[in-house]
Amino acid sequence: MRRVRGGLRHQLRAVLVLAWLNGLLPILRSPLWTISTLATPISLLILLTVLYRGIGMMMGIVGGLVWTMLSSGTALIADSAYYRLELKFQQMIVATPTSPLAYTIGLALSEIVFTLPGIVLFAVLLALRVVIDLWGALEITASLILLWYAISSIAFYSSTLFTYIRYTWAVVSLLTLALGVLPPVYYPATYLGSAWWIAYLVPTSTSAMIIQNAIGITHYSLLQVGGAYLSSIIWCVMGTILTLRIARWRTP
Repeated sequence: MRRVRGGLRHQLRAVLVLAWLNGLLPILRSPLWTISTLATPISLLILLTVLYRGIGMMMGIVGGLVWTMLSSGTALIADSAYYRLELKFQQMIVATPTSPLAYTIGLALSEIVFTLPGIVLFAVLLALRVVIDLWGALEITASLILLWYAISSIAFYSSTLFTYIRYTWAVVSLLTLALGVLPPVYYPATYLGSAWWIAYLVPTSTSAMIIQNAIGITHYSLLQVGGAYLSSIIWCVMGTILTLRIARWRTP
């Protein structure tokens, strides 16, 4: 990785500019895109509520929170690849003092801004359904931040592997489905029986475990919750290493 000439002030400004450029502007110009990102989690919420009533609604809300945060991360694959392959924007960033980490965080933050309406929606629904104390709110927030960082950093690395932009669209859809529905996100990890530990292998399911336990719809032991946090942190460390050490920052 090249030596970064810009100071901390420049890096923070770059992060905010990227968040504005790729996050806030698209919302203001095309609000329909924001609505479309909510179609799947809201559909699953309605389906679970109809089938399983109260508990189904709670699982749908928790799953919606995790799904929205997941989609904000996986969307980074397509956006980052588009900036690199089509607009050659990443090559221009290389010529500036902006660090790879600031560039990645800026794009990742922009995805959060873009999906913020969905996050707020499910957060409000959760607050209306259960009473959450300060510690529970901190747990939920921490799990979502860890999920966002892990998925975003791995997504940025993955985007550097593509040579054609059209391949990213299918990968993003399949990855969101694979990480958002198949693992124990919309259902407790205990439903997997003795194989519940598989949830530790996927960052979305560890986040869901923490939230489910924090609001009391599923009870995990202190050791299980601690394992979920540890798994999330490991995913974050792996994503950071992939982004800073392995990702192809310069296009050949």
